[in-house]
Amino acid sequence: MRTCIIVGAGGRGKDDYSPYIRKTGIMKIVGVAEPDDKKRMEFCRDNNIEEDMAFADYRELFARGRLADAVLICTQDRLHLEPTLMAIKCGYHIMLEKPISPVREE
Repeated sequence: MRTCIIVGAGGRGKDDYSPYIRKTGIMKIVGVAEPDDKKRMEFCRDNNIEEDMAFADYRELFARGRLADAVLICTQDRLHLEPTLMAIKCGYHIMLEKPISPVREE
């Protein structure tokens, strides 16, 4: 089965994508990066994520290299670019909503 990690366990990551993934069974969510402790803990509980696959910072996640097949970038728009570039370097398949960045120069 294909695996994925969610970066950002707020509205989109927690309320939209993870329920769809669980319902359809198209992938297994194996990790999360979320700075809010409460949101991260709830996301782990709801998705049966092991403690060593829960990260407070996406930089910690990507520092470990590729840990799944895909990553879903579900951060706020202004925080899309950096985790996406890091995911590319790790070799992930990436799902990213537009915009890649709200800053035209980026």
